[in-house]
Amino acid sequence: MIRLYLVRHGQTYFEPDQRLKGQLDVRLDLTGREQARAVANHLHSSRVDAVYASTLRRTREGADVISELTGAPLLVSPLIDERGWGQRQGLASYEMAIEQAAGRVATDGFGPMGEPADEFARRAQLFLDLVAERSGQTVVAVTHGGILKNLVLPAIGRAPTDRGAYTQDTGAISLLEYDGSAWRPAFLNMKPK
Repeated sequence: MIRLYLVRHGQTYFEPDQRLKGQLDVRLDLTGREQARAVANHLHSSRVDAVYASTLRRTREGADVISELTGAPLLVSPLIDERGWGQRQGLASYEMAIEQAAGRVATDGFGPMGEPADEFARRAQLFLDLVAERSGQTVVAVTHGGILKNLVLPAIGRAPTDRGAYTQDTGAISLLEYDGSAWRPAFLNMKPK
C-alpha cells in the first residue's frame, strides 16, 4: 500500500482578490504560513518517506516545514506545478469575467500561451505513476488546486474535465491510497487545526 498525502499550499497574497496564480511565483501570506505550520504539525508523527513540492515558492514554503519536522527528504518536481494559464495569470476574478464576456477566453479557460488541459492532466498522471513506484511508502505532495483536481477526480470516479466536482481548500490535506491497481481516497479536504 502506498499512501499519498496531498496538501494544497497555504493562502497567498492573491487569494483576497481571487487572482489566478497559475505559474506565477507568489509567496504565502501570514495566514498561509500558519496553515503550512498546521499541516506540518499534523503530519509530524506520521512516517513520511518523501516530501514533494512543485517548483513554485508557495508550495516549497510549506514543504520545507514538513520535511524539517518529519525528517523526510524534500524533492522538487515540475510535474506538480500549477497549470500555466498564459496571459490570464494574475487576473482577478472580476477581470476574468470581463474577458469571458468579451469572448477572449478559450472554452477551458486558459489564455494565449497557456497550457492545454490534456497536457496538464498528463503531467498529473506522470506524477501518480512516479509515486506508484514507491512501494510501501508514504509520500507527501505539497501542490496546487488545479493539479489536485487532476489527481483526486479519477480517484473518486469523476472525469478530469468535471472540474467542479472537487475543490481542496488552501492549507487542507487529502489522502489517497494505492493498492497496486487503483488510487482510492481515504479522506478528502481535511483542515488540520
